[in-house]
Amino acid sequence: MSATVEQILTRAARTLGYLGRTEALVASDFNDAFACFNNLLDSWAGEGLTSFAQITSSFVLVPGTQSYTIGTGGTINVDRPVDITQAFIRDTNNVDYPMRIVPQAIWNNIGLKTITSQIPDTLFYDPQYPLGIINMFPIPLLAYTVFFFSTSNQLDWRRLGQEGTAALTATTAITVPLGYERAYVFNLALDMASWGFPCMLGPKELAILAENAREAKANIKRNNIKEVIAEYDPSIVSRSDATYNVYSDSYPRTSK
Repeated sequence: MSATVEQILTRAARTLGYLGRTEALVASDFNDAFACFNNLLDSWAGEGLTSFAQITSSFVLVPGTQSYTIGTGGTINVDRPVDITQAFIRDTNNVDYPMRIVPQAIWNNIGLKTITSQIPDTLFYDPQYPLGIINMFPIPLLAYTVFFFSTSNQLDWRRLGQEGTAALTATTAITVPLGYERAYVFNLALDMASWGFPCMLGPKELAILAENAREAKANIKRNNIKEVIAEYDPSIVSRSDATYNVYSDSYPRTSK
């Protein structure tokens, strides 16, 4: 799907009944609808399943450094990620070593965080704002490269249209997968009504619009669902020689 911002705003206004089929938004209405659209995108950025892709980024470890800021102007100068889902370290021989992504509670349970190692195996991402913080454990001793996969504000104009453009404009082209335009138009129409745009739809038509908006957003979320592989702490996984057998009321013999 590819459409300009102006086309999406105009279609939303027509869906609401505010504009006729051949009418266009005047400047003041366009500015209000534009602000409404930005708010919609900002809200959706907090919903993981509205993001249609993961972003792959990398940075080089600094020996002796445990924490790295990430975001515009940070040590890792990329868009601040909402979350980091996977990571691995690549050495100078192009061998990759997986890393464990842990939450705050697990990170806090690491008693001695000053331990060093050639290859860290644990990453904790602290999503501070405006700069997030990537923490490594153990502290690296070698300048290997960390690759990580993250969810970000996929609906930010920099990801939707022209990367590097100073600002989103009426002519900015938004290019996203199929299904997004319908979700944008219908949900934006409802948001515009809540912003004070007159709704010319009757109760029945408004209910149909609300259902279409819900369905369109649900469709893109459904398409963005990724397979989740379950992982368990090895210390709590049952082993064959230690599993209780309810039928024999005993534990199986350990082979010698």
